[in-house]
Amino acid sequence: MKVLLVIPPNIGRYVAATIPHAGIAYLSAMLKKDGHQVDLVDMRIHDSNDYLFNKIEKFKPDMIGMTTASIGYKMAYEIIDTIKAKYPKIPVAIGGSYASTVHSKILEDTKIDYVIYGEGERTFLELANHKEIEQINGLIYRNDGEIIMNPPYPLEQDLDNLPFPDYDIFEMDKMVSKRIPIVTSRGCPNRCTFCSIQLVMGHPFRTRSPENVLQELEYWYKRGYDTFEFSDDNFTFNMPRAEKICDLIINSGMKLKIIFGNGLRADRVNENLLKKLKKAGTSWIAYSLESSDPHSLELLKKDLTLEQLKKSVEQTKALRIKTQVNFIIGCPGETWDTFLQDLKCSEELNVHQLRFYNMIPYPGTEMFEWVKQNGRFLYTPEQYLNDFNYWGEEPVFETDEFTREERIKAYRIGQERVMKLFLRKHFGRFIGNLGFQLWRRPFVQKYGINMAIKGWVALRRFGVIRQA
Repeated sequence: MKVLLVIPPNIGRYVAATIPHAGIAYLSAMLKKDGHQVDLVDMRIHDSNDYLFNKIEKFKPDMIGMTTASIGYKMAYEIIDTIKAKYPKIPVAIGGSYASTVHSKILEDTKIDYVIYGEGERTFLELANHKEIEQINGLIYRNDGEIIMNPPYPLEQDLDNLPFPDYDIFEMDKMVSKRIPIVTSRGCPNRCTFCSIQLVMGHPFRTRSPENVLQELEYWYKRGYDTFEFSDDNFTFNMPRAEKICDLIINSGMKLKIIFGNGLRADRVNENLLKKLKKAGTSWIAYSLESSDPHSLELLKKDLTLEQLKKSVEQTKALRIKTQVNFIIGCPGETWDTFLQDLKCSEELNVHQLRFYNMIPYPGTEMFEWVKQNGRFLYTPEQYLNDFNYWGEEPVFETDEFTREERIKAYRIGQERVMKLFLRKHFGRFIGNLGFQLWRRPFVQKYGINMAIKGWVALRRFGVIRQA
C-alpha cells in the first residue's frame, strides 16, 4: 500500500518546523518495515493546499494518515475536509494527542474515515494491512452511520522491537535546528493534573535498552549529526538506566551535544547522574517547577518541592550546564501574591532561561475539571485551542482569587523576564540588551513580534545566531 503522511501547519507555538516529528517518523518506519511505500507532506514547511494536492496527484496514495495536537486542531479539521471533498475515495485516518483526548468527536465534526487513539503505530499498520476493522484495537470508525470505538490497543512493552524512527522522510535541510529527536522511553508514572500525555502513552513507564539507544545515536552520528534532543516525558525516572546510557555514550568516544528541552524532573537527578550527563555531552536542561507555592504544587499533584528544584538547579549550574526553569501562571490555588513569590523565586534561581506560560486546561485532564468546579472559563476550548497564540497573554480562565486582569499583568511581567534572558542568550549581552529595550515598546510588541520571530527562525536556520 502507498501511504501519504501529513503534518498540519503549526499554530501559535512555533512558526516553522524546528525538528522532525518523532511520532510520524516512528509510523513511517513501521510501515516501511512491513513493505509499504510512504511519503510525507510536512505542512509546517509547505503549508499550501496546492502543494498537498500536487503530492497526492503524483504519489497516488491508497491511504492518508494525519497527526494533530490539541493546539490548532481545527487546522487539521479543515485539511481533512478539503482532502475528502477533492479525493472522497481515499481513506483518511488521524492520530495524535488530540485524537486520544476527544476520540469519536473528530468523526462527528469532520468527514474523516478513521480515528486512531493511544499509541498508534500498530493500529495504523493493521489498518494498512487490510485487517478487518472490527478486529483492529485502538480504532474508531463509522458503521452504517453509527460510530464504533474498538477497545484500546495494548501498550507497546518491548520498545527495542520498534524500528528506529524514519527521519529520512523529512526535509532535514529545511528544519530550523540541525538536531535529531531521541525518544528512549514511553509513559509517565507521575500524576500532574494538567498533563495530557497519559491519555496517549499511559502511566506505565516503558523503556528502550541503553544499548538500543546507543545504536540509534551512533547511526545518526555517523551520518554527520552530533546534536540530539532527548524528548522523553521522564528520561531519568529510572536513574540507573539513565546513568548506563551516559556511560555507553562516554565510552563510545562520540562527542555529542545533548539537550533536554522537554525537561527532566528535578527530583529524579542527583550529582552523580548530572556529572555523567555533562560528560556525555549535555549542554541544556529544562526543569518544570510550575509554582513555588507548596499548596499549588499539592493541588497540581506535582510531587515535587521547591527545595528539590533549587538543589538540582544549583548542581546543574555548578557543572556549567545551561539551565531553564518553567513556571505556569494560573495554577490551582494561585493568587497575585503567590505569583510575586514565583517572580522572586525566578530571580533567586539565576538560571540561563525562564518560561512563564499561561495554564491551558486540556479537555480530558483533571485540570480541566478543576477549572469547571473552582473557576470560570473565559473562552470555550474550541476558541482557546484554535484562536489563541500559544505565547499570548490572554488567560483562558480566571478565579475569584486570581482575576483575568491580574493574570494579564502577571504574564506581561513574566514575559519581560523571559525576553531579557532570551535575547541575551541568542544575541549576546550588548545586542540582547538593545533588543530588549526595543521589544519593550508597545508598538513593537503589537506589530513587530511575528516578524521578529520569523527573522529569528531564519537566522537560526542559516547558523547566524547560536543554538542551544
